[in-house]
Amino acid sequence: MKKKNIYVLEEMPVPKAILNLALPSVLSMLVNIAYNLTDTFFIGKLHNEALVAAVSISLPMFMFQMAIAGIFGFGGASFLSRQLGKKDFLRARETTSTAVFSSLVLSLILGVAGILAIPLFLKAAGATGETAEAASQYLLIILIGSPFILLKFAMVQLIRGEGGAKHAMYGLFIGTGANIVLDPILIFGLKMGVTGAAVATVIGQGLGMVYYIWYYYSQHAVAAPSLKYLHLRWDIYREILLIGIPASLSQVMMSIGNTISYNLASAYGVSSVAALGVAARVFSIPIFVFIGVSIGVQALIGFNYGAGNYPRMKKAIGTAIGINLTLAVFFTLMFAISPKALIGLFIRNEQIMEIGRQVLRAYIFAIPFAATGMIFMNSLQAMGKALPAFIVSISRQGLAYIPALLLLNKFFGFGGLIFAMPLADGITTLLSGTFVLVILSRLKHQEPAPSSQQFIQPVPADEV
Repeated sequence: MKKKNIYVLEEMPVPKAILNLALPSVLSMLVNIAYNLTDTFFIGKLHNEALVAAVSISLPMFMFQMAIAGIFGFGGASFLSRQLGKKDFLRARETTSTAVFSSLVLSLILGVAGILAIPLFLKAAGATGETAEAASQYLLIILIGSPFILLKFAMVQLIRGEGGAKHAMYGLFIGTGANIVLDPILIFGLKMGVTGAAVATVIGQGLGMVYYIWYYYSQHAVAAPSLKYLHLRWDIYREILLIGIPASLSQVMMSIGNTISYNLASAYGVSSVAALGVAARVFSIPIFVFIGVSIGVQALIGFNYGAGNYPRMKKAIGTAIGINLTLAVFFTLMFAISPKALIGLFIRNEQIMEIGRQVLRAYIFAIPFAATGMIFMNSLQAMGKALPAFIVSISRQGLAYIPALLLLNKFFGFGGLIFAMPLADGITTLLSGTFVLVILSRLKHQEPAPSSQQFIQPVPADEV
């Protein structure tokens, strides 16, 4: 029987296919938002701004873990989608097997190295006193759980890469649901504070990973990993790394950029650090939604690029941009009308709420750029365009964001610092959009790869 995942990527009408892939991905991102905000929400109920700052400061280290997992998650998913488009199912399974195995090895190395680097990281982030002590406790547990966190993240991307967006969503539901239930029990019931928040996070990540392992052993999987297909070929590593490193580098630069921003903000007091952290988590709502749409459409773009079906691929890119810009209007209005109330959902400190209001008002200008930029960047990754993807990755959070942070803070203080993100997003969106338009204009018509129906029998209409 033809796998439903392949039918969606290859034959389903583009708007319906995007809905089928993007809606679960957007819901997954919303779940990620809930997960991202859960620790801050419950720690905020302890009414200790030093603890809120500790969780905020710890976020870049967690993001660094995601970045490392993204090397084989994003890179593997991109290459996997293109191989499925070419109908090379053997190479697809070799790709998944290589990515999962490599993620496991990296997670063990990162866990040990990260624990040893905690003091240096906290010093770089400007953490002192109670904030540094709490952040150290939080990070220790998170880093011990690195294998669960990295493997789960890598498998999410790989499952999306083969069109299994709904199953990727189910695993995230399980992990985040467990985290939400366990947070109050461990933080308040067992009086574990920030340590309890970290333990809840690791358990949730582990349960999500278990679900994805089940998925790969089920009949739903198209390219399940297996020791039988683990050949560690350089040509596969090369293709994964060419896309995975730029995608990962973006996350690494984001982690570095956030660490610098918290360090700069610490000069204005702990309330500024806490406000910046809470505002960043609130701003993650539109960002994660945009990422959800772009990740959802990425498999569709990569599959049809690999298949040589360029008209279908171009239509997917255009439709996804339209969807994100429509969503951008809604989020812009929401941030413009009630920024202080959004901050107040997580902490009731009046000073933090007022500073957070200023931050969200500045971030409004980044929303439309982020909406389109996410689609452009993921399109470059999906098509396997390593050099443009690399340039965009180091620009958004590195060449554009970090200099903007330093310059705007120097000349305009905290009021300038918070405009670094909109400026960086504007620059990189123009850059990535130019790359995509040039690439699309140069694509020449070719005969698409043979239909998967030649390899797998069609699926009945009532199963689609």
